[in-house]
Formats: sequence, structure tokens, C-alpha cells
Amino acid sequence: MDFNKLKKIAEGKTKIIYENPDDPKTVFMVFKDDITAGDGVKHDILEGKALLDWQTNRDIFEYLNRMGVDTHYIDSPQEKVSLVKKLDTKINLEVVTRRVATGSILKWGNLAEGTRFDPLITQFHYKDDFLHDPMLDNVFIFHIIRDKGNQEFAVMKDTNEKVFSLLENAFAQFKIQLIDFKLEYGIVSGKVLLIDEITGGSFRLWPYAKENPNLNQSNLLGELDPSGRLDKDIYRRGEELSKVKSKFQVIADMTAKFKNLSA
Repeated sequence: MDFNKLKKIAEGKTKIIYENPDDPKTVFMVFKDDITAGDGVKHDILEGKALLDWQTNRDIFEYLNRMGVDTHYIDSPQEKVSLVKKLDTKINLEVVTRRVATGSILKWGNLAEGTRFDPLITQFHYKDDFLHDPMLDNVFIFHIIRDKGNQEFAVMKDTNEKVFSLLENAFAQFKIQLIDFKLEYGIVSGKVLLIDEITGGSFRLWPYAKENPNLNQSNLLGELDPSGRLDKDIYRRGEELSKVKSKFQVIADMTAKFKNLSA
């Protein structure tokens, strides 16, 4: 497929969206080798990342589709390319769900690293690099759902937590704890769908620190091994690009086995 001959609809930090001349209801999502952090301030080209991200994204979305999650994903017609439903509206939010406290929440949440959230906590962030993705107030979100009858927020929260539970259980098969993730949503024919990508830049993953960890404790630092993290945090922390790529390869190798998982 020659994408130079197709109309480019949009380009982001890690993907390019092209029209599908054969079907106006779908578009092609093409992965790039770019890797960024700090709302785009840090930026590198990591050769081979596009292929690994595409593989991880394909395997996760195909798993979620099998599990009954409403997503935009249709197929992967060739390497580095996903065929997805064209959005009527993109919801300009990042929806973050957390099981274990780490990262930015430690700075503003007055929490110890490793604190376990049960139930999961889900937060909505306005998607804007310049403003550093400010978080919407939970009281306001509850008001929008309860008093304004806006079900989109409720659907996004419920979907995020369903997806988290599915992926938490999936990664647990490989002795990996899903720490947190951020997902995005859009509207197609009046329905809220999970969109965009789910790759090593979408979540945090920490290996178990022991053979049979007790994952029901109030703090999990003693049960998990954050030094062995498999996610984009190692890029944020300044590790060599070769090491970053090796971690993304481990993720892709794991998600390739999701096709063997059942509910």
C-alpha cells in the first residue's frame, strides 16, 4: 500500500492517519518510529519502534475485541498499519486508571509509592501538551454524570476499568503487574469507542519481585520490582535507546501470546 498516494488526515507524535479511498467509514493508522516524553519536549527516533508498537497494539486490541470491548480497531492489513473506524468526534480527554501509585500522582496526591488502589481509581485529563494535561475535578465529573445525564463519562470510566481488569489479568499470566494506563475515546454513530493505541507508551508494567507475591497488601513495593519496569518510564529516566527498544520487544513478545488467553 503506497501511503504517499493517500490523503493524510492527521499526524501526531507517534502515528499518521490516512484516508481509506475504498471505505469512507474507515481510516488507516500508521505507526512511526518516534518516541516522546514530557508532553513532547523529549523526542527521539527509535528505529524499529513502529513495528513493535504495531504488534503490541494489534495483539491487545484483538484481545479486547474478543472480550467484548467496544473499540475502533478492525484489522491490521500490513506491518505498521491498523485499519480502524473513522471517528465522528474525538473526545479530547485522556482517561487514566491506576492500581498502584507511582509517577505524577505521588507529587500531588500525598501518597507513598506502591500504594495499592482497591477499587481502581480513574481520572480524566484534558488532553493538551501546553497545559500538561490538567486533571478534571472528580466532583465535577460526578455532577456531569448524575445531574446532567451525561453518560459518555460513565461509559469511559466503566470501559477503562473493564479494560484494566482484562489487561491486569492478562499480564499476570507472565508475572507482570499492570500499574496504570491512559486510554482515549471517540464517538462513532453515537457510540463511545475505545480508540487510538495501547502500546508500551500507554501503561506502566512492573515484574513480580517474588514467585508468589501477595498482591492484596496496602502497599506493593515489596512484592513488585520497579527496577525491572518494561514501559516508557525507562525512556523518561534517560536510559539508552537500545535498552528502551529491548523492553518494548519484551512487551510485544508477551502480547503476542494474548491470542491464547480466554476470559
